[in-house]
Amino acid sequence: MKKYFVFIVFFANAIPFAHAQSLPLNDAEVWENIYLEKNITKRLLVRLNEEGRVVNNVTNPNFVYLDIGLNYKMNKNFHFSLAYVITEKQQKTETFTSRHQVYATVTLRKKLFQFLFNNRSMLQWQVQDVYTTPTGKFPEYYFRNKVSITYEKQFRFQPYLAEEVYFYLNQPYVHWQYKFNRVRYFAGIYYHPNLINEFEIYYLFENNFNQVNISSKKVAINPQNNYILGLGYAHTF
Repeated sequence: MKKYFVFIVFFANAIPFAHAQSLPLNDAEVWENIYLEKNITKRLLVRLNEEGRVVNNVTNPNFVYLDIGLNYKMNKNFHFSLAYVITEKQQKTETFTSRHQVYATVTLRKKLFQFLFNNRSMLQWQVQDVYTTPTGKFPEYYFRNKVSITYEKQFRFQPYLAEEVYFYLNQPYVHWQYKFNRVRYFAGIYYHPNLINEFEIYYLFENNFNQVNISSKKVAINPQNNYILGLGYAHTF
């Protein structure tokens, strides 16, 4: 029964995709990730994550974020985290906007045969351009859920599939809330040359929908879809 429940949870995440709108804009992007971790105790670790993005058909580096947080392992099946994130994103006007985020996650893990299932639920708080724009006075809240399946038959190479959905709990300055507005699909592989280093390559399709234009307070007719090549490196001290 547990096996069927895990599969149901995974494929239920695909439901919001049905809300996608037609005639989207498209972009090819490259994302890079660097993960650094340090174990404080057997259950607690501190981590530092950095991500950069090159967008506009891989011609313009316009996004970078820094994620600083703590992970706590209650046991092998239940993990918790708390983190602060600061991002810088270039706008169409070529100016940069700052975003501050705080999030908490709960991750449920279950291994069945050679497959490891993860379900990570995240509550995210975010504010953009603090007190410098109309929306900078109001926080926005997201609920994000990511489900992944990793094939762990061997240590060095571990392929995986994942899916993440975004659900708006509120959007500042716009009377519009409680909507799915983004879904991501991942296919990738981890490579472990040893116990402390990990390399990752993945392909990500990001479908945006129910996107609101802040100035007009209307849902965008042609939201953007992104086709992304991701490269990652992780090191544990």
